[in-house]
Amino acid sequence: MNQFKMSLFLPPISPVKDSATGRTIQPPTLTPYKETTLQEVYELITHSERLRTLTEAVRGAAESGDEKAYRMLKQQTLPYVTPCGVFSYRKSDRLTEPSGLIVVDIDHLDSCQEAEKLKRELFDDLLLCPVLTFTSPSGHGVKAFIPYDPARIPDTRQNASENIYWAMNYIEAVYDSHSIHPDKEALKKSHPDKGVDRSGKDLVRACFLSYDKEALMRGEI
Repeated sequence: MNQFKMSLFLPPISPVKDSATGRTIQPPTLTPYKETTLQEVYELITHSERLRTLTEAVRGAAESGDEKAYRMLKQQTLPYVTPCGVFSYRKSDRLTEPSGLIVVDIDHLDSCQEAEKLKRELFDDLLLCPVLTFTSPSGHGVKAFIPYDPARIPDTRQNASENIYWAMNYIEAVYDSHSIHPDKEALKKSHPDKGVDRSGKDLVRACFLSYDKEALMRGEI
């Protein structure tokens, strides 16, 4: 079984600042905590009681409707990984070993039920064949770790980038309700953030971990 190695980082992902003075009281974590494997990531998100507690707090902030509080709590408390590979430092030119994985986020779905349904649909997709899908910290999104052939293109950055674009475009075409809705332009205006998150295409893209006892992982690949 492919180990799919990556780096695990402890929070915070961005600087923690004093609310009164604006001064940084804790810098962002730029050095990985350790190298980890897909199996270890799966064990963490399905069994860690600590991660469960953190996820419940972050999800509570999301459900309250306070987007600022949700983002701050997520960035300051949740651990994260770099699915594209192992890095010596959180910077795209510090890759030490590509994993053969890319990650796609689908965000701002209408309900937890929609997220659970999409999680299974993506996992069962025979073309994507994700090795891991789990519910995002908000509860209204899905994260999918999708394998690709790291030897197909010699340039690691180009190879990963092309596969990220391919996976994003495919998921949008097949699963995005905007693309199949009879009035897709109106739907897009009313739900502008729903669907594939295209903001992160870098090799060092971070993926927040969240507790999900129903996460799906492929046994052999």
